[in-house]
Amino acid sequence: MYLSDKLLSFHEKLVQFFEQHLRTILGLLAIFITIGLLWGGFAYYKSKKEKEASLKLMEVAKSSNIIQALREVKEKYKETQAGLQASLLLLDYYFQQKNYQEMQKLINELKKFYPKKVKGLILYGEAKTLENQGKLAKALKIYKKVSEEQPELNFLTYLDIARLAERLGKINLAKEYYEKYIKESPSKESGFAEYKIFQLNKK
Repeated sequence: MYLSDKLLSFHEKLVQFFEQHLRTILGLLAIFITIGLLWGGFAYYKSKKEKEASLKLMEVAKSSNIIQALREVKEKYKETQAGLQASLLLLDYYFQQKNYQEMQKLINELKKFYPKKVKGLILYGEAKTLENQGKLAKALKIYKKVSEEQPELNFLTYLDIARLAERLGKINLAKEYYEKYIKESPSKESGFAEYKIFQLNKK
């Protein structure tokens, strides 16, 4: 009995630890998986550059200026997986800082060097930039394009399309995309969309 109590206590502590540090653990797992992918499966003429790039990306965390370090990896290791990772981290940083000019420049680079791998994310980032610049009609058009070409991102785009359609006075279109979201999302996540439809029906 004493042993089982100790094991139960240990298990509870372990669960608490994972709950408290889940984000860090997942981040580390993602890094290790990425590193594993970077180190394996490349053609012999690319492997050296990919390995070097992955090491440089790992060293970024030690830098006193992480943003500058990411920029250096992005510039020096274009068309590598590490270069792509650095670019996406910078894109997120620029978005958080509302630096839409740098965001647009980086999106243009991503289009050039990684056209297939991140097509949906690039378009989505472009739509976000246009929306934050107040170019709602253009942003709406791109969100719809992302939805058509990258349906795996519809958990994001349906709500974006509905929101912009509502802001542009396109009430029927807004209701259509809120309904699509309800249809394709788990019921526990559709409450917001149901409430929005209720509001729009009152207009």
